[in-house]
Amino acid sequence: MASETTVTRVLETYPDRVQALFEALDLDRAGLQAVKAAVRRGDTAAACRALLDYYRTGDSGKWLRGSAVQPGNGRDEGVEKLVDGIFTDYGRDHRYRLADGRIDWVEEAIQSDRGWVWNLNRQEYLPGVLAAYRKTGNARYVRWMDDLLRDWVVSSLPYLARDTLDARWRGLETALRVKQWAIIFYALQQDSLLSDATRLLMLTSLPDHAHYLLHFHKPGGNWITTELSALGLIAAAWPEFREATAWQAYSGETLLRSMPEQIYPDGVQMELTSGYHYVSLKDFSHYADVCRDAGIPLPPGYRDWLEKMWNYLAYSLRPDGCGPQNNDSDLSDYRELLIKAARDYQRPDWLYIATHGEQGAKPKQGPSLIFPWAGQVMARSGWDADVLWMFFDIGPLGMGHAHCDKLHLSLHANGRDLLVDPGRFTYAFESAEGRFQGKYAGLSVAHNVILIDDRGQAMGPGAVDKPVSEEDYLITPELTFARGSCDEFFEEIYSGRLAGRAAHTRAVVCLPVIPSEVEGSPGSSRNEWLIIVADRIETDRPRKLDALWHWHPRCTVAIEGQTVRTVDPGVGNLRIAPVAGFDWAVETVKGQEPAGIHGTMQGWYAHGYNNWESSPASVYTARIERTSAFAWLLLPARGDVPPIRGEIVENTDDAIAVRIRRPGRDPFTVRIPWRGGYMGSDMHEGQKDGAKEIEHDPRSR
Repeated sequence: MASETTVTRVLETYPDRVQALFEALDLDRAGLQAVKAAVRRGDTAAACRALLDYYRTGDSGKWLRGSAVQPGNGRDEGVEKLVDGIFTDYGRDHRYRLADGRIDWVEEAIQSDRGWVWNLNRQEYLPGVLAAYRKTGNARYVRWMDDLLRDWVVSSLPYLARDTLDARWRGLETALRVKQWAIIFYALQQDSLLSDATRLLMLTSLPDHAHYLLHFHKPGGNWITTELSALGLIAAAWPEFREATAWQAYSGETLLRSMPEQIYPDGVQMELTSGYHYVSLKDFSHYADVCRDAGIPLPPGYRDWLEKMWNYLAYSLRPDGCGPQNNDSDLSDYRELLIKAARDYQRPDWLYIATHGEQGAKPKQGPSLIFPWAGQVMARSGWDADVLWMFFDIGPLGMGHAHCDKLHLSLHANGRDLLVDPGRFTYAFESAEGRFQGKYAGLSVAHNVILIDDRGQAMGPGAVDKPVSEEDYLITPELTFARGSCDEFFEEIYSGRLAGRAAHTRAVVCLPVIPSEVEGSPGSSRNEWLIIVADRIETDRPRKLDALWHWHPRCTVAIEGQTVRTVDPGVGNLRIAPVAGFDWAVETVKGQEPAGIHGTMQGWYAHGYNNWESSPASVYTARIERTSAFAWLLLPARGDVPPIRGEIVENTDDAIAVRIRRPGRDPFTVRIPWRGGYMGSDMHEGQKDGAKEIEHDPRSR
């Protein structure tokens, strides 16, 4: 533990740092006269006392300041665990103190999982400890924060003044930590339990934080957003620094310039992962909130970009309130955040989506739609909690946190997940276990795609300079059609580059299986909907195919001939029936370790970081001699799913047509083109007009 527990001790140990602090301050600023006078006469101790008094009685960071807390002896069990030396991160416990009582900020932690040592240095747990103190009045909680903050400043020295992967000074940790410091520093200005020594040490470290964020921030992506929003916060919360105005101007100008560089015109952040989309949105919004609270004008156009990003969050929302679990994403419920944003931006359509129609106004667009730059199709049967929701990816893979999963399809219906994306698993690549799991999560074998000769997709283009062609999608009140191709990404991931040439085209049609004139209305939440997935494999030689369908862990999967279905009573279930001119061999794989199929894992799912479990995967295997096309019928229902079957009645280079039959219903044919626009089916004539996509201008609705 740091021994610098008094201002006198800080002055004795770090005289140069204290001197540098005063040189960094604008001592001509109103309110700092006593500080300036003490510095001029060489009385550093008096200057420190005057500076600390200035922050106690001034109005800097006024939006962050809190009132005094009444003493008490209450307990918060979660905080007690942290204060007792156990840091719980993503559901796992870690001891963060060494045998001599010092906090291990770097070495031991990084040997097992660098993710948790990063989070230890981010100090995002501090506001929770502060909240527990306000609730209980337990002085132990502030003394613990006081000790931890002082220990971090001392342990971080010397400041490296260079770009680094050191967990104490890496960019994300520097940015996120200073955001917590602003909260703690000002919330406890009226509380003597946060010692003067700690306050002074924090102030001496702020110029280092600002220097790192100004000079070593990343050039783009969610990192620059986090880093420069933090730099703007330092400038706004501690305007006494000479360079605060320059920091603020640089933050705002650079953040605005980065928006079109990392956000598509349809509002989707270019990493194309809902989790990191929200990370960027949160930090872009944090900067805007700080400017509002500090009375600093936002750069023109900044708020319009924010509204586009919120618009994507709203219209991509799953029925359970979470975002799509695409690429490196966990399942996170965004409804409360969206409700607040709906009020801030006066968007009753967002409010309607977040509350399942209990508040707000029904959207004029949707419920199915496409984000054409991201290439993400969201098909849904309504806005209720139990509707069908399908995610289909026909766009670029994404920047940074991408998975090799173009043409992946996820499905949520009747209140639960059925077909899933694997999640992000872990970033703990230092361990053999972490390497397997991190690799599995990002590979095609973990997604609902097709492997060719045991090979999946390589990491192809992450970004695009134009949206998906309008020929490749059609969205009407009656149906959703979308089509994409992966024709150059099959190379060395599993066991070497794919021999010869192969390409995969996948088209999906989602439509109601009860005609609207007979029962219900288009878009109703009855979930009497059918999804037809058509696949075409172009090849110059015979191939082995593995078609993969990954189920949520709570799904009980049964195989009936070549059909697979879930058989859980009273809940949402799904039947998958293949339609092909050849036979598939099908097996269910669950919890398979790396030595198994394709030399990797299979049958695993992670709902959150570092939280994975075994889950069923239906693996269909077949051999084809030449270019082939086939289809899958996906029928969701609550309870027992009725049988369904199909036959291919047209199979050409231009299209595939499937005749679909269900007991007691009239058969109908769906024709799906491999090129050109969708022309409908004999079930719903005239559906080819009225394509819709998400509105690019967030103010038009």
